[in-house]
Amino acid sequence: MKCSVLNVILFITLLLIGLTTGCSTQWHLKRAIKKDPTILVQDTVIVKDTVVTDPTVVLDTVTISKVDTIEIVKNNFRVKIMRSYDTLIIDGGCDADTIVRTVSVPFEKIVYQERDKWYHKLYFGSFLLLILMFFLGLFKRLFKHS
Repeated sequence: MKCSVLNVILFITLLLIGLTTGCSTQWHLKRAIKKDPTILVQDTVIVKDTVVTDPTVVLDTVTISKVDTIEIVKNNFRVKIMRSYDTLIIDGGCDADTIVRTVSVPFEKIVYQERDKWYHKLYFGSFLLLILMFFLGLFKRLFKHS
């Protein structure tokens, strides 16, 4: 009679240990993907990078005769030559420029959620209870024979 009760306790303990620890991480991952397939969807973040350049200005004066004005603009660089009798005024430079670069950075969105289901606590509690019952049965058997 004593041996059969101990065998039943041992069998139940081993059965519950096998049931609570039998699932692998791959199984859990497949199950999570089946519940919410959007956790593996690749998402994209857009980053805007802005660079502002400083203006470049050149101002010079040369003395010549007669009155005239010439303005040259090429590739965002401008030169204005003003001639007033014996004075030549050269005004030129680059205006300030803003460069905006948009970079798309793809990343995989994986959402991790903590296990806080009530049955996980029940599994752990039943596991501890069965281990306690196993050791109590073992101690009872050892101290009865002494």
